[in-house]
Amino acid sequence: MSEWQTLRIGDLGRVVTGKTPPSSQPEMFEGEIPFITPSDMFDDQRHISTERFVSAAWGKQRTLLPEGAICVVCIGGTIGKICMTSRSSQTNQQVNSVIVDPARFDSGFVYYTLRTLAAELKARAAGAATPILNKSAFSDVTITAPPLETQHRIAGLLGAYDDLIEVNRRRITALEEMARGLFSEWFTRLRFPGYENAAIEDTPNGPLPAGWSWGVAGDLLQFDPRTRVPREGEKPFIPMGHLDTATSLIAEPEARTGNAGAKFQNGDTLFARITPCLENGKTGLVRNLPGPDGVGFGSTEFIVMRGERVGPAFCYCLSRLPAFREHARMSMSGASGRQRARTDSVADFPIAVPAANNLFERFEKAAWPMLELVGQIGLSSERLAAARNLLLPRLISGQLSVTQAERELEAA
Repeated sequence: MSEWQTLRIGDLGRVVTGKTPPSSQPEMFEGEIPFITPSDMFDDQRHISTERFVSAAWGKQRTLLPEGAICVVCIGGTIGKICMTSRSSQTNQQVNSVIVDPARFDSGFVYYTLRTLAAELKARAAGAATPILNKSAFSDVTITAPPLETQHRIAGLLGAYDDLIEVNRRRITALEEMARGLFSEWFTRLRFPGYENAAIEDTPNGPLPAGWSWGVAGDLLQFDPRTRVPREGEKPFIPMGHLDTATSLIAEPEARTGNAGAKFQNGDTLFARITPCLENGKTGLVRNLPGPDGVGFGSTEFIVMRGERVGPAFCYCLSRLPAFREHARMSMSGASGRQRARTDSVADFPIAVPAANNLFERFEKAAWPMLELVGQIGLSSERLAAARNLLLPRLISGQLSVTQAERELEAA
């Protein structure tokens, strides 16, 4: 620790505050430069994908962040959220970014160090209604740093865990795309096994293969089915924040008493019905609830979907179908900002129904193993993240030697 030094964030290189292109220049959002905002950042995700991109013309007007810049939210309720650029990028005005001097500092080490300072950054913010940590105050926050070679080793160790997590994330994305693609192919495009030999018949609502009929989602699955969750003792509770926007994974449940809220069991799909969670894609597949019944409860803003003629893979893939989500969005009612989709309206989503259940069974046999593997990979990532989080504060503070941490990584 004698070789560690205390430094201001402003001493690490250059601090840059982002800016949003003016509404009078919409063409500035027609480009290929990632435009990072707080809503793009997620916990345990070092590198991110952005919803919007800006043009090279806007990039020339503002400082272009290089690969490896550290972006930190400094305005609002999510102060301290952080990511690292994987390519040249821009941010909005809610984000301060650090472009480190590579001759003196490792950007990965700085990223992991700032991850440990979220509470301090929030405490330093001024303003009650909208807390703000301005560029000057952000630049004055101090960190401790060892010699550059030790920084490289620490960043490499922690980065190895995140590399594995990011590989898992790509595998999960690929598996989910395969399952959803199969669902769309069989039940939307009606290119199911043997479709080439099926006669096509005209119906009032459009052509269908012979023997098929038009129905609604409620004919195939239950919406908000009755599930018994005892009041006594602690049970798994899933809040809205534990649902993912892009995959079926759900963060580890909390333990709570009571049973007020949506009730569900393993294999159910949780579908967010309230704005903006529905539009953002909050949806999850319930897995690994403990106990013989595998039941739990959660947010009152979930619509619970459970298979009746169909299985859990069908239910989940239906919940991710863009047309189904748009149908749910169009059913929303209520005061502005608190609109909710109506369960009965969601259950009325029109769907083509095959003559026999064997096609549903074949789909489950094909798709469910993919979603089971998603769950297993998700648990692996949770274990990796937990191991990294144990190492992170001890390495960054110098309490744990790099050599010992390297042994722990080899054993992980």
